[in-house]
Amino acid sequence: MKSVQGENSDLFINGFKIHIQTEDWGPEKRVLISRVFKDGSVHKTFKLAYEKIEKADIEIQRKKALDKLHQTVIEWSRTEIQ
Repeated sequence: MKSVQGENSDLFINGFKIHIQTEDWGPEKRVLISRVFKDGSVHKTFKLAYEKIEKADIEIQRKKALDKLHQTVIEWSRTEIQ
């Protein structure tokens, strides 16, 4: 099992430059991580354990979960960044 490709997004929210980085930390860590950077510093970190992903041993399922986590964090940022 190998890691799936991550996602990155740059946004401007309420005058702040926001970067969202979501990555698969692979089979050893067994977690997806999404970080929200605000003005270059980590503002918030979200984690999704493989155990919460149905059929996490299948790359396509982890990629779908990673994409969904990334989009959820974007939506969170739009409502919570001030």
